[in-house]
Amino acid sequence: MPGVSARRLSHEERRQLAVNLTRVVTLYRSILDAYIIEFFTDNLWGTLPCSWQEALDGLNPPQLATLLLGMPREGEVARYRSVWPLTLLALKSTAYALAFTRTPGFQTPSEFLENPSQSSRLTAPFRKHVRPKKQHEIRRLGELVKKLSDLTGCTQVVDVGSGQGHLSRFMSLGLGLMVKSIEGDQRLVERAQRLDQELLQTLEKEEKRNPKICAAGATAGGAGPPPATECGCPSSSPGPGEPCGGLLQPGPAAGPTGGDADSTGPAALPSGAGLPR
Repeated sequence: MPGVSARRLSHEERRQLAVNLTRVVTLYRSILDAYIIEFFTDNLWGTLPCSWQEALDGLNPPQLATLLLGMPREGEVARYRSVWPLTLLALKSTAYALAFTRTPGFQTPSEFLENPSQSSRLTAPFRKHVRPKKQHEIRRLGELVKKLSDLTGCTQVVDVGSGQGHLSRFMSLGLGLMVKSIEGDQRLVERAQRLDQELLQTLEKEEKRNPKICAAGATAGGAGPPPATECGCPSSSPGPGEPCGGLLQPGPAAGPTGGDADSTGPAALPSGAGLPR
């Protein structure tokens, strides 16, 4: 399926694309900003126009994908059993025109050249339980937040919808930011807390094996902020034996090639920076 590649657009074209995307999302927010399960729990099907219901009712998922995406399987021909309403056809055409391309138009980021499943710019503790795509995302976004925090003098970061806390852990323990995480799904909160403790235990073992490296990292970092806390999450200042920043820094990154040219490596973690909550 073809799509839009932002890399080929001018600044004005990108601005217009953002405007168009915002208009579409606003107009169809009730169905575009919803989970599949909400069609059953919140009866979203009943909110669709009657003409849409008549056109879509009875279609199985493969048929629906064929008609909406315009991608019939091999040997299959897309056939409409009835005339679709213009509003539904307009949404289909608009989504097709504004969708981003699924075909990479750039080289593999330099951090994955050595190993396609592990970012060379994240240390092992931050890669564990994290897929390659997510590794790339948390590193890029975390470094952007760090850069903006330094430029604006921001002292605290709030990660809303933090999920399992991968980004929060990287920003806190990897970049030395004070982070407060907010997540409404108790299952994800519990998972994040388990990963927090697992990471602390791993780093404590590393500190015992490499006390000189850890001490050097702490000296370079200086004093850091206390840990951010959230309701239901235990908090404490790092004590003896808890990890310090020296162990969390990646080695020298390979020269930027491909789509990773504007990235910078994470800064040193100040000693005493807390685990994200």
